[in-house]
Amino acid sequence: MPQDDETSTPAQDDAEAIRALWSEMARGWAAGDAALFAASFAEDCDFTTVRGDRPPGRTGIEAGHHALFHGPYAGTVLDARVVAVRFLRPDLATVEAESTVIAPDGEPLTTTHALAVVERTARRHWSITAFHNMIPAPRPAQRALDPKDPAVDEPTARPKLRHLAIVARDPERLAEFYSSVFAMELFHRDPDGSCFLSDGYLSLALIKHQLDGETPVGMNHFGFHIEDTAATSEALMAAGTPKPAERFTDRPFAEYRAMDPEGNWFDLSEHGFGGPRPPSSDPTGS
Repeated sequence: MPQDDETSTPAQDDAEAIRALWSEMARGWAAGDAALFAASFAEDCDFTTVRGDRPPGRTGIEAGHHALFHGPYAGTVLDARVVAVRFLRPDLATVEAESTVIAPDGEPLTTTHALAVVERTARRHWSITAFHNMIPAPRPAQRALDPKDPAVDEPTARPKLRHLAIVARDPERLAEFYSSVFAMELFHRDPDGSCFLSDGYLSLALIKHQLDGETPVGMNHFGFHIEDTAATSEALMAAGTPKPAERFTDRPFAEYRAMDPEGNWFDLSEHGFGGPRPPSSDPTGS
């Protein structure tokens, strides 16, 4: 009888098999093969995109990525990295992963973080049964506290203006303008051509204007990053404005839409509005 390899344990073998799922996704992405990309997912996988869409199982995942591979992400590759695997039991684990979509010219287009649940079938094959994708929110820069600095006395829960949205005829051209003149970083593109930029603190959404739509071109709304939706909602209603409405659209980042006493729209988000992190205050960059 052959001897087991003492350098490899069942848990190590399973962890490698789980990591291979992300390698197969990257291989399918590079080939523009939506079926190969979707093969890592269970037939009834609970999949949530960064936009909050929930395609129906593996067939929906395949259809959605077929459209991406033949549309805005044609010719791109996926750098998929498994950050951590945690076994809840021998046949069930959670996975933290990061993925970066890279353009044909080598430029990164967008980076997402995902939390997934993987399960081993009766045939000892691992597959992804749940997958929640997201674009991480920027984190504020850390700085030393100076007692003479008035900002030290600011309440930590103060809502922060972190988002502006403009409806644009040509989002790509505007994105190039703000990138070249103000050094803003393009961190996400929607399939419809909408572009999302950030200066490290505030995100700027350039929303593609629909020719048959009634929404005018120009400034559309702004957004606050808040810590407590319930408390903010109470404050808004106490000020005589309507209760914030949960957003059931396919726009990313914000969870609630509200308005001021003159009818100006603004968004409320606890998880942030996405974009790159601000520059570190550490001179070493670590």
